[in-house]
Amino acid sequence: MFNQEMELVYESFENKDAYDNVLTAIDSKWIEEALFCTQKASVRRRRLPAEQAIWLIIMMGLMRNCSIKEVCGSLDIALQTTPDEVYNHVAPSVLTDCRKRLGESPMSYLFSTTCAAWHNVIITKKHSIGLTLLAVDGTTFRAQDTPENRDAFGFISKSNPVYPQLRMVSLHSTHTRMLLGAAFDSCSVGEITLAKRLLTDIPEDSLTLFDRCYFSADLMLNWQQFGINAHWLTPVKKSMRYEVIERYGDNDLLIEMPVSPQARTKNPTLPETWQARMICYQDPKGDIKGFITS
Repeated sequence: MFNQEMELVYESFENKDAYDNVLTAIDSKWIEEALFCTQKASVRRRRLPAEQAIWLIIMMGLMRNCSIKEVCGSLDIALQTTPDEVYNHVAPSVLTDCRKRLGESPMSYLFSTTCAAWHNVIITKKHSIGLTLLAVDGTTFRAQDTPENRDAFGFISKSNPVYPQLRMVSLHSTHTRMLLGAAFDSCSVGEITLAKRLLTDIPEDSLTLFDRCYFSADLMLNWQQFGINAHWLTPVKKSMRYEVIERYGDNDLLIEMPVSPQARTKNPTLPETWQARMICYQDPKGDIKGFITS
């Protein structure tokens, strides 16, 4: 029913064809579920109910070069007071109030729901070893330079502050580039810390690729133990200390590595040593190159 109402909303949208997939890819039941489970459903009749507020925020992400007022004006989002009334424009104050009432929890819930549903439908291609290939990576975003954002997010360069920045680490499919999980925080929070927040987003039967900067016994052991048949792979670090436990073949080793005292202080459940498989070779300079994996 709500999708039918939203089709009326898009009648005035000039580039309607470019966003038709939004109506078909996001099930209105997911929105209802997100609002119900986060206790954000509109109880009384409002000029801009919570359902329309979610669609407004989704379109703000797609039409990110437009202001919220322009997005709302293009979509003609407003509540009908009678069945024959045309959707009317809403005041800017209504847009601000509806976003504050909605908060972040319904959008976070909807994100998780859509990711899980799309993953089950789209991620059909697996590697020959029977695992879905994923990757974890991080980036930063500029925020508006306000005192609130300065306090909340901080600056990458304290000596030359320009814009407040927030950091994001995401888990995504290497096949479709679709995000399966994302963690945000201030730029002072490290990528390994944010990566640990993605543990609940790990799908079954997966192999996740990490950059060298994520090399951490705490992260890798938790990644392997938290997911169901969840594996990881990361490049060998030049300073890595290890002992060869077993040789499977040329350049194919089972290694044991020490867990640093600092890591065990932060997480006392970590063992003194941990094991991984290393596929490696020696370059002309004598450095060890390759990968370690679960």
